[in-house]
Amino acid sequence: MYPPYTVACNGWVLKRFLRLLAEPLKKLSRWKMIPLGKISTSVPSQSFKLGQFTVDWQGSNTKKPSLRISHQSNEALPVLQTSPGESFVSGGNVRLNITEERGSIEIDERKYADFTHQIIDGIKQEDDTLEIYGRLLSSQSADDGLQYVLILQTVGSRELNFQLQITDGYVNQIQLQFVTSADEHFYGFGEQFSDIDCKGQWIPIVCEEGGIGRGDRAPKALNLLGVSGNRFSSYAPMPYFFTNKRRSIFLTNTEPTIFNLRDPQIATIRVVSSCMQGRILCGESPLDIIELYTNYVGRMPPLPDWLHSGAIIGMQGGTEFVRRVWSQLRDFDTPIAGFWLQDWVGQRRTIAGKQLWWNWQLDESTYPGWQQLVNDLAKAKIAVGVYVNPFLVERPLQPDQKQRHLYQEAIEQGFVVKNQAAKPYLIESTDFSAALLDVTNPDARKWFKSILKDEVLGKGAKFWMADFAEAAPFDGVYAADESGLLYHNEYPVDWVRLNREAIQEQNQEGDAWFFNRAGFLKTPSHSTSMWLGDQNTSWGKNDGITSALKGMISGGLSGLSINHSDIGGYTSIANPILEAIGVGFKRSRELLYRWMEMNAFTPIFRTHEGNQPDKNVQFYTDKHTFTTFSYWSKVYAALAPYRRELMTEAAIKGYPLVRHLVLHYPDDPHVYKLEDQFLLGREFLVAPVLKPGQKSLNVYFPAGEWTHLWSGNTYGSLTTGIRQKVPAPLGQPAVFYRKGSKAIESVLENFKTKNILTGAPSA
Repeated sequence: MYPPYTVACNGWVLKRFLRLLAEPLKKLSRWKMIPLGKISTSVPSQSFKLGQFTVDWQGSNTKKPSLRISHQSNEALPVLQTSPGESFVSGGNVRLNITEERGSIEIDERKYADFTHQIIDGIKQEDDTLEIYGRLLSSQSADDGLQYVLILQTVGSRELNFQLQITDGYVNQIQLQFVTSADEHFYGFGEQFSDIDCKGQWIPIVCEEGGIGRGDRAPKALNLLGVSGNRFSSYAPMPYFFTNKRRSIFLTNTEPTIFNLRDPQIATIRVVSSCMQGRILCGESPLDIIELYTNYVGRMPPLPDWLHSGAIIGMQGGTEFVRRVWSQLRDFDTPIAGFWLQDWVGQRRTIAGKQLWWNWQLDESTYPGWQQLVNDLAKAKIAVGVYVNPFLVERPLQPDQKQRHLYQEAIEQGFVVKNQAAKPYLIESTDFSAALLDVTNPDARKWFKSILKDEVLGKGAKFWMADFAEAAPFDGVYAADESGLLYHNEYPVDWVRLNREAIQEQNQEGDAWFFNRAGFLKTPSHSTSMWLGDQNTSWGKNDGITSALKGMISGGLSGLSINHSDIGGYTSIANPILEAIGVGFKRSRELLYRWMEMNAFTPIFRTHEGNQPDKNVQFYTDKHTFTTFSYWSKVYAALAPYRRELMTEAAIKGYPLVRHLVLHYPDDPHVYKLEDQFLLGREFLVAPVLKPGQKSLNVYFPAGEWTHLWSGNTYGSLTTGIRQKVPAPLGQPAVFYRKGSKAIESVLENFKTKNILTGAPSA
């Protein structure tokens, strides 16, 4: 059972303004934690064995009953423990008000009742299954309570399935409480762009548009347009965490969920459903937990081998411009893996800048001689990529072009999501509306896969951006008769699966690939690569270069092992007046170069011109930008042997390529809150420059000796972690490798052969 809900789209500025005025009051009531109640029982204390897990119940012969689950590998460290004398299960009866605005989601709730007091009536075990059952009481009611049951079942030696169900009554919200501590740090939750360690935070798990600014300085008009987002807006959130205490929980629910970690002593998980289900994991290390977790959610395959050869060049502007830039790149001996031509379908002007026509076919007026361009690039071993998303728009077709009207085809055949009136559900995007493909309809899936096969792969493209998928309407009508409350978070998984199936059915697995931004729990099973969505062309902590790093790290901790960002960011607000008062921004040369430095040590090295190409510094702006870009492309290409090994490891064990230091140094408390440096695999330590004007950094070196890539100087200590000041001038970021590492000998040889160790050319 899940709550009733209403859905609204603001649609006009005055209504949005009134909502903003009410925001302080809404924050007091939105998604409040169900209060902790008392627990009582007549069941005596006892202990149960579930495989290698021990479930200890401190019951009626104690003053404060509690539950404790531990693993035989470390009985002293519980994988779940409840607060003595306080309920660990509670419920509520609510109604939801959901506001959708250009992919951004707000959920308010109206609460009618809380069931906070818990009674344990019995515990019984049958083989490897344990049931704990009882009743929940409301402080405002004198009835006998509502029945619930918690079922624990072993899955493997280190995994417990759990299902927590309120079995009667009108409760439509369920909450699980457990003990934490001030020194416990929580990681995961999918891609999180503002915090990697989420202890002390309140994390909603609702797939949505990332927003513009997300707390960084930006024009207030973005709030009125409903596109500003917040610190926890995420394209790819996941109901999963692990901690430095070697424990982990993930849910298999698809309904919106809240993880409340604000209280230093009590953590709560709340789902808008009468049933919560998931899995408890216990690992000897964080890497063990990631391996267990990805056993369930799936793992991403290695990238096609051709992609390691160099940069993916993000271009727009048509055939002649692409050829001109390609010629210039050859003059600088730039290693190129592919040209990503996102405007292959043609462009139009909107309030967001230049946007594409969503009618997924080649626009020959933009790319005359397309096939010759594809053939010429192929002879140079350079792939061509394009852009698609699950939306369709009505486009005026040119009389001289032989194009299908895909929007009309989809409408006539019933292939789009419908509204409650059984009409196409038109979703607003900037200043136009679009229909959304109904991926629950098998015929619609087959139809769109045929488009990918014929219009994309069939036109010579080997890769594409599979954009969007966060805006599946909560009040939409789907062919599979799914409730939008349950299906909204699942839509991105089905969208990615569709793209992967098109490649497989065309027998191009391992050669063709795509990158997507939206995701949920099982996205790693189907994605061939993630991308971090639209960051600002800024130094902002919540939506600039820093957020790209955090999103890549947190996503990697959540099973998204192969991920990357647009070099230089995407969103600009390049208005001179707004820039003068500090709320406008555009890509500077320094920002572009620092982003190149960071992304050369990530899985994919791809540029993007951004939403206002003419306002931003580009890799092709002048001779120096070409030279610098060529240099970092060579660095990326030289790392290929090492990346291949890491991708094989990712496919087998689920380990990310870009890693938080906690994965390899889980006993070092100094790494727990590090959010500005990362490991590439185990052997490279990278501390990118994330602020303008910086020429040195204070880098934390975990125990061991580290060699500076550019100077060959040694940093760190063999016996302990240490923080040291290191030079980081433009062109020589703070990059180190483990001293004496055998794993990167081929990379170092590549660097020497290609004369890379001198650093990028100075400005």
